[in-house]
Order: sequence, then structure tokens, then C-alpha cells
Amino acid sequence: MRAEFRVYGHIAAASESIISQIAQIVADYEITRQADGSLDFVHEGLWRDVESDLHAIREVLGTTGRGVVDVIDHAEWRMTRYFLENGAIRAVPIHLDHALDTAYRSEIGVDHA
Repeated sequence: MRAEFRVYGHIAAASESIISQIAQIVADYEITRQADGSLDFVHEGLWRDVESDLHAIREVLGTTGRGVVDVIDHAEWRMTRYFLENGAIRAVPIHLDHALDTAYRSEIGVDHA
């Protein structure tokens, strides 16, 4: 069965305590703790309520860290990139046909749209 819904997240925080709290929020995702102290998490499968998870992460993260979460809905053929920084969540829709081009531009700071 092909995964219809995918979530790829990366969180960098100021403390190990915050990363541990976020790891509890995303405990049912596939989690990888990186050597630099950041946290990556992945979900590939059926739809899930990612926005609730994002709001919980934002509450713990506060203004001390940042993150990027990509949500891909293959059934609806859409992708949303969520930026978590400065205590806020910003959602940017990305057309799936151009997702890689957009990802590379945002990574090098050209734009976020």
C-alpha cells in the first residue's frame, strides 16, 4: 500500500529538555535524534491531525527554537510547509509539481513561497 499522507519534520531547540518534550509529542512518529541535538520525525501512512501536533510543539518550543515540517497529502495533491519560529507557526502552500525547486530555494534563503 502506498502512503497517502506523509509528514517530515525537523526541530532544533535551545535545550535537550525541550527536544525530549517534543519527542513525547511525536512519539508515534518515526523519530531520529541527530548528533547536533536536533530532532527529525517522519510519518508515512494514513491521514493524521498534524496541526494539533504542531500547536503542541509550538507551545513547548516557544521562542527558543525553530522547526520546519512538510506535510504531503497525495490524495489531495498538495503540500504545506510549516515554519515554527519565534513562538509562531507559518504555513506556506507548495505546489507538489514544483516541491523540490521550492524546497531548495527556501533552504538557501531565496524565498519561502
